[in-house]
Amino acid sequence: MRTRILAVTVMLSVGAAGLLTVFAPEEAAAIPAFSRQTGKSCSTCHSAFPKLNQTGQNFRTNGFRFPEDGEWNEVQDLKHVPLSMEIEVEAEFEKEDGDSQKSIMHIDEVELLAGTPLGKNGVFSAYSVLSFSQGEVAVGQAYGQVNDLIGETGHGLLNAKVGQFEISLPFLSSTQRVIKNRYFAQEFMGIVGSNRGNNILGNETEHETAEIYNSAVELNGQIVGKEAKDLTHRFYVGAFQPRALNDGNKLGWPGLYAMYAVNFLENFNLGAIYKRDVVNSGALDPFTPNDKKGVNKWGVSGDAKIGPFIATLGYFRSDGLPSDVSGTTYPGIDKSIQNYMAEVLFIPNKTWLVGGRFDHIDQESYQSSSRTTVMGRYNILPSVYIQAEWRVQDGGGAGSSSGTDTLNGRAFLVALF
Repeated sequence: MRTRILAVTVMLSVGAAGLLTVFAPEEAAAIPAFSRQTGKSCSTCHSAFPKLNQTGQNFRTNGFRFPEDGEWNEVQDLKHVPLSMEIEVEAEFEKEDGDSQKSIMHIDEVELLAGTPLGKNGVFSAYSVLSFSQGEVAVGQAYGQVNDLIGETGHGLLNAKVGQFEISLPFLSSTQRVIKNRYFAQEFMGIVGSNRGNNILGNETEHETAEIYNSAVELNGQIVGKEAKDLTHRFYVGAFQPRALNDGNKLGWPGLYAMYAVNFLENFNLGAIYKRDVVNSGALDPFTPNDKKGVNKWGVSGDAKIGPFIATLGYFRSDGLPSDVSGTTYPGIDKSIQNYMAEVLFIPNKTWLVGGRFDHIDQESYQSSSRTTVMGRYNILPSVYIQAEWRVQDGGGAGSSSGTDTLNGRAFLVALF
């Protein structure tokens, strides 16, 4: 049954892609709204869509601008509507040990994306995403950024950002995942992005598509090297509202974060992130439901593009809540959660891409958990592709309430306009 469903999905994908090849505009590339805005191809900003290269990271931090005056003149005229659409069709099957397999084929997600700088010099930039998924409508990222508070115009030395967005290292965010399934550092730990409940144990379940973002106020900036051999520095500091805090806690104890990343020789990135997160203790201590606890989260990561390969490594850690609450001991709460992640992508040409990721999470007094994913992609157009993933998870017990081993296969057709 599952083989039949995957075969039908591939046939539908090829058919839809053929129609898109005929009707899609030739200029469509990268995130099409930005491509139409700048007149540049996807390879200018993306090493493997949607992962950003050095130029793409500069463009995003700088409020969706390149540092050329002529570009701003085109932007302020708004010759193109700064709107894009993404459609994702998915076929999926899942098999848990001791349980029957499940399979489904559906339109997984439709998104409307808008982003552009405004004003003569692009002094203000805005970005928003409206998502239609699983019968629900949700606002994803939605923020504004005031650019060039200090320094030379158009270089993004210091910017102020406010709204709902992802808090993550500039080269390791959910919006840049080539392999679609989430990192443990996001899903269970809430370090690279946000998990749904902002719970240190991360035992909430959610659909893979629905990304969760925090509301935040941030100062960010970059010092871009003039030559390829020069270092480029990026920094981010801010305060965010942790999700799922009860009414008594809202805005009372905001979370704090700081990030620093350096790029060298254009193709190498290193970064560090720290979060002082705030979570409810209600689930741990029912006698003081409005009580809050601070949680220290931090991590280091790096990636490198060498020829047709992109390799990423990361280590992330979250220190837990006190194990003794109101005289009652809750096993495991005081244990630090550690995560190790390694990913390799191979891009032999503009048509094909293959990759794999190993993600491991460990917590003292619990059985560790690992997730191994392999994927392959065929690019029909720069903004239309078919992708398949196979994931094997050793359920364990760390960071998750489930100890079930799981097999999961998915195939996607993704099209952007």
